[in-house]
Amino acid sequence: MTTPRRAPFQVLVLPFRKTDRGTEYALFRRSDSGDWQPIAGGGDDGEAPLQAARREMQEESGLSADTPLFPLQASATIPVSHFAARATWSPRLYAIPEHCFAADATGQTLSLSAEHTTCGWFSYEDARHHLTWDSNRTALWETAERLCDRTLLP
Repeated sequence: MTTPRRAPFQVLVLPFRKTDRGTEYALFRRSDSGDWQPIAGGGDDGEAPLQAARREMQEESGLSADTPLFPLQASATIPVSHFAARATWSPRLYAIPEHCFAADATGQTLSLSAEHTTCGWFSYEDARHHLTWDSNRTALWETAERLCDRTLLP
C-alpha cells in the first residue's frame, strides 16, 4: 500500500473538556521542536479538512471517532517552507490554509503519539501562555468565546 500524498492544507484541532473546575483545553508538546500546540497535521490527497481533522485527532490523541468536532471561523495560512511535502506541490504555491476545529473531549482520556513527548489539560490562561503560534491562540480564543456564549455548533 502506498502512502497518501500530502494535500496542501493543514488542520488544527483543539480538544476541550468541561470539568467542575471549568473548561480545560488539551495541548501537546511536539517531540521535534518542543512547542506546545493543539493537534495539528496535514490532509491527505482526497480528504476534506473535516476528514483530515478527525483522522489527525484520532492518530495524535486517541480521542474516539465519534468525538464532536466543531468548525471554527479562525483560520490562518502557513508558509510552504515549513513542509517537506512542498516539493510535491506547485512551485507557485507559497502558503497553505490552516482549517481550525474544536473537539468536545469531555469524559475522554488522551493518549500520546510518537509526535509528542507529553500532553495535558490547561485552563484558558495557561493554554494561552503555552502556545507558540498566534493562529493557535486565535483558535483557543474563539473556542472559549463560543463556549461562553453557547454558539459552538457543528
